[in-house]
Amino acid sequence: MTSNDVDLAIVAALDGDAVLLALMPGGVYFDFAPAGRDQFVLVELFDHGDEYQFQFGTDGAPAFERFVYDVTAVEKAAAAINGERARQRIHELLQGVALTVAGYDHVKTLRTRYLRYATPDDTDRANRWTHRGGRYEVVVAPHTP
Repeated sequence: MTSNDVDLAIVAALDGDAVLLALMPGGVYFDFAPAGRDQFVLVELFDHGDEYQFQFGTDGAPAFERFVYDVTAVEKAAAAINGERARQRIHELLQGVALTVAGYDHVKTLRTRYLRYATPDDTDRANRWTHRGGRYEVVVAPHTP
């Protein structure tokens, strides 16, 4: 059981969906995508915190871990052709859905912010990268036997 297991569960929930991958065939990646991909999903850890609300076992483990992820469909295009549909699919896959994470009990997964922005392409200023998605808060509790 590590915090990385939560990161992997988010990516797995998205990467295992055929509908999302049809919209974003470049794949799902944590932090950055490989070169040459024009349509993909990025998962980025925005914030994390351990919550020690009460004594939790003798090992000093937190009562809860809170993760905040920016999850965006990224597309190199003048307009987000599939980006908006991919954003909607990401929301369907994450909002209120219980994640399966080894060593943890899922508490909640909720969108806290809608994300929509564009950035210029560094190699060709005539193009831009559109980003559509959301900021999702995931709260888990370390599983106690």
